[in-house]
Amino acid sequence: MVKKNKSERSNKFRADIETIKKEDVRRLQETFSQFFGDNPGEMSSKATKIRNKVYFFGFAITVLFLVVFFLTKNIKIVGT
Repeated sequence: MVKKNKSERSNKFRADIETIKKEDVRRLQETFSQFFGDNPGEMSSKATKIRNKVYFFGFAITVLFLVVFFLTKNIKIVGT
């Protein structure tokens, strides 16, 4: 094995954008299938469950924030 200097390596290297894009798409699909499953029915049900959890926790955090905000505005601390 002959070691090449930096200029020789950079001259011969050409990024094949299409190959890189295909590899990125393959990795993305692999990651997506790990979270949502392989078949469309399973994907749909898992995506719905995740969406419902996001909505629920968003609603819960909003209500908690409003309650804390209301209590801090309407309750006076003794001595102030």
